[in-house]
Amino acid sequence: MRDDGVKPVSDLLNELFRRKGMKRSLRRAEAVLLWPRIVGADVARFSTARALRDGVLIVDVSDSETAMHLSMQRRRFLAVYRDTYGVTDVKEVRFQVGRLKGEALQEDGGRSAPPAARGPERHADPQELATLVRELDGLGLDEELAAAALKAGRSLLALRAERLANGYSVCPTCGAVHEGELIPLTPREEELRTLRADHPDLPDRELCISCRRATREPRVIAAAREMAHAPGSAPPGLGEDESAVAARLACSYLDAALKELVPRAIAQPHLRQHVVHAAARRAALAAGKALDRVVDDDLRLIDERVGRYLNWTLASREDPRQ
Repeated sequence: MRDDGVKPVSDLLNELFRRKGMKRSLRRAEAVLLWPRIVGADVARFSTARALRDGVLIVDVSDSETAMHLSMQRRRFLAVYRDTYGVTDVKEVRFQVGRLKGEALQEDGGRSAPPAARGPERHADPQELATLVRELDGLGLDEELAAAALKAGRSLLALRAERLANGYSVCPTCGAVHEGELIPLTPREEELRTLRADHPDLPDRELCISCRRATREPRVIAAAREMAHAPGSAPPGLGEDESAVAARLACSYLDAALKELVPRAIAQPHLRQHVVHAAARRAALAAGKALDRVVDDDLRLIDERVGRYLNWTLASREDPRQ
């Protein structure tokens, strides 16, 4: 925010593409497209940045000798990304012998399939594209910048449509398109699923890899526990995607508690108040409210079995801060 209260254009575009679930794709594309500027024209002639995967920039080079020579300079390249262009997503650079040109950038950083194997070209969903045009128009950008942003958005929406048509999933926390259920289970995951379909050690496959990794971060787990106890609290020190992951974890904690509590409360009525407390917190998370703002209608947003047990009312709830 500038001193005059006006947001910089970069912030406006970041927010727009974040809402569309495309911000992560833009960051990956930025890292790849900046490579010629990072290394200079001479080095760029025999090296091609291809993809950014989990913080590692994959660069194709012409031969193994070049790979070894450039590997010795990777710290300098990382410093230029960070200090000159403010790009912090690139944590490492890996050089490998491969094709230098003609590889299309994919959202997950992979190579594109040859034209014969890709099937019919997909286009951006007309409704999503129309929404993007309206929102870009609302930003008040100059004509040249708006046209560039629309071109980038159109390409990303088309890629998104292609991925979804091929069975990819949308991450419920950050909105990124990812392979999800298309990735085969590991042998250990197969064994765990055989033992129990909802085994706690099985990864949440609805999440993209980055958000799945966040579920194992101690600070995200701690924030999730706090959110389960006090919905509506803003976890300090977490990014937006991490906060969304923490909220999802908090919901899963409360869902598990309610699944166990309701049958017990039916047999032991004195446990009903514990069900009310857990249900109120779960409804608060579902409605995006603070705990003291939850109303009976918010029970419609959680497991129907809990609502039926409570007769769709939280009237027996005591002090909501308990």
